[in-house]
Amino acid sequence: MNDIVSLRSLQKRAEFFAASSLSAATKKAYETDWKDFFEWCQSHDLEALPATPEMVCLYLSDLAESSAVSTIIRRLTSITAIHAAAGEFSPCKDDRVCRVLKGIKRQCGTAPQQARSISWKDLKKIVSHCDSLIIGLRDAALLTLGWASALRRSELVALNVGDLEISEPGIILTVRHSKTDQEGRGQKIGIPRAKNDLCPVATVERWLKRRSENPIDPDEPLFVKIGVHGRGKWWWTSGNRLAARMVSEVVKQYAAFAGLDASQYSAHSLRRGFATEAGARGIPERIISRHTRHRSLQVLRGYIDDGTIWQDNPLPAIYSPGAGSLPGGEQ
Repeated sequence: MNDIVSLRSLQKRAEFFAASSLSAATKKAYETDWKDFFEWCQSHDLEALPATPEMVCLYLSDLAESSAVSTIIRRLTSITAIHAAAGEFSPCKDDRVCRVLKGIKRQCGTAPQQARSISWKDLKKIVSHCDSLIIGLRDAALLTLGWASALRRSELVALNVGDLEISEPGIILTVRHSKTDQEGRGQKIGIPRAKNDLCPVATVERWLKRRSENPIDPDEPLFVKIGVHGRGKWWWTSGNRLAARMVSEVVKQYAAFAGLDASQYSAHSLRRGFATEAGARGIPERIISRHTRHRSLQVLRGYIDDGTIWQDNPLPAIYSPGAGSLPGGEQ
């Protein structure tokens, strides 16, 4: 009897660990995508699990009428994941499905719209509109640290006060969980002090000092919501962690204050802006990638190329043949 109880307990633990292998965002995406596929199958009197390659081809053809290519690819990933969890072979790996997807990419694919990068110069302009009130101090710290650390928005709002080791040289930032570190091994990033008003370390110090004159619990969120309903104190820090979506709202708000087109900017503008600026300054790719922790060097190189588009350009030498050499030292 005890052996049976022990086995059941171990089974529950195994199920718990298996469920923990996926992030909450990934689980939600799988659920949403599978629900769409399941309902499509029901509407056509088809069995969703296991699905056949022919069914998936028809589903993709239907999706292509109204969905983006990125959405279609994600749906295929979710269908594969659900089939794998059920111990079934994924129909998405069939060559017929691959050919249909390739045709959809060719006919319907468009270049993805990416958030515009925020340069160091633009960051100065944007942060200059953060006032000295508590919200302004929080937003200045959020913007400058977000840019300098090149963190994803989910990583930025996940930071706790104890994840920052502040010293004379700057901040050693510990990222405990990230998109590229699901097992939580942790990664460290150095943020040196800058000798100007835009210093990320100084803005974080001002924000923490405004929150409390006393040491803050290390497990407290670094960035919190401000304003509690019913208290009548809009400047009160609620203690609740700032939502990831609010990072984009803050970026858009101050971009508009700075006279920029807010619709072109988001939280990703900070991370992309750092990579683009670093590329423009000629910083080696290996140093940039170590700081940004990009899993895909192809994506990172795209940002770096954006930063060098004027330096590595053949046209100035063509416009003025006697002006000097072409990029790369060629005559």
